[in-house]
Amino acid sequence: MDLEEELLKSTSKDELELQVSEKIDSFHGFLTREVAIRLIAKEKGLLKIEEKACKLAEIPKGEKRISFNAKVRRVWPVATYSSGKKSRVVEVEDETGAKPLVLWNQDVELASKLRAHDGISVRGSYEKNGELHLGYSGSLEVVDKAAFSDLEALAEGETVHLRGVVSRVEGYDGFVRGARTIQGFAFIVSDGKNERRCILFEGLERSERIRPEDEIIIESAGIRNGNVEIGEHCRILTRRSREMLLGEITALECAGDALSVRVGEKEALLERESALRLMGVEAAPDIALSTVVSLKKESLLNSRIALRIELKDGKTVLR
Repeated sequence: MDLEEELLKSTSKDELELQVSEKIDSFHGFLTREVAIRLIAKEKGLLKIEEKACKLAEIPKGEKRISFNAKVRRVWPVATYSSGKKSRVVEVEDETGAKPLVLWNQDVELASKLRAHDGISVRGSYEKNGELHLGYSGSLEVVDKAAFSDLEALAEGETVHLRGVVSRVEGYDGFVRGARTIQGFAFIVSDGKNERRCILFEGLERSERIRPEDEIIIESAGIRNGNVEIGEHCRILTRRSREMLLGEITALECAGDALSVRVGEKEALLERESALRLMGVEAAPDIALSTVVSLKKESLLNSRIALRIELKDGKTVLR
């Protein structure tokens, strides 16, 4: 930053020269003009303390102003203290190592939307006793949001984030975990094409809000024996759908410029635009819907879907 140029944006050249002269005189003539400019800029809030950009393993002990980029390894629950203070630890890592980042009081909310593998940029942190702490004027920004995993391609042992619909609930049962059989709550999640069994092991009270046809997001779960295992530190978010077409398509019939579709026990009449979206095609207005249906019907019958629908202006549309 050219400090003199920045100062001249709000001060005339003559006024700045007067301030420089006064500043040099106040130090009995022992300041250079450049140092005087820096002192004036600092007084006006233009000269900010520079931060040191570091890799995690290279952060010096006691360093006061640190910036770094890292990925989230794990987000711990909020801890509360008798003093009324709150803290939350976000484990972060880069290619050089891993460290805990401690958030305090109102900053604990910065972690509420973080999930494993998110890329974050942190400014204004400091090192204390092997931990990183976000300073009073520090910032935490998500720069690379972790993607949701494909249900078809979940690998054993990986940490995953899932989004789908609860296609059915199996309920409580005993499940083998490690060398023990412990109680868990099982349900099936569908993305419209594939399904996976999810087993909730800790925080079983969370099962009360898991119902068939709910939209669901599961964050930071593990894959073991092909199942999605949900532990204490996994986050579950659910939202009740107004209406769902969930299951196998058993019938498709064209009804004028609308499409009658039966999925499981439900039947919906979709207007042209929604019908084309269901079939995954774009068609010019002069192409009859019946023509498109005749071409796509065979490939769609018996396929699985999970789509939200609603009534809008008296018509059934895909949301």
